[in-house]
Amino acid sequence: MKTAYIVQPFTKQGSQLITDTAIQCNSADEAIRRADKFSSMRAGVIAVSQEYDEETGDYGELKVLAKYGEIPAGAIGDED
Repeated sequence: MKTAYIVQPFTKQGSQLITDTAIQCNSADEAIRRADKFSSMRAGVIAVSQEYDEETGDYGELKVLAKYGEIPAGAIGDED
């Protein structure tokens, strides 16, 4: 199993939160640092990790590493 680390920023257009381009990171620490940096520039941002198996295409549970500001409902599963 490998682990993907992703930072997903969100901008606000009117009353809607819109996803910006996701950023792939090399570690949990890097994802948390980048999410923290984006937190002052975006309406919201989450950093997540997810294990995956390249051979089978199976994905594990999404884990939230950091969460700042406004996050759209459903963006991180049942937690919203």
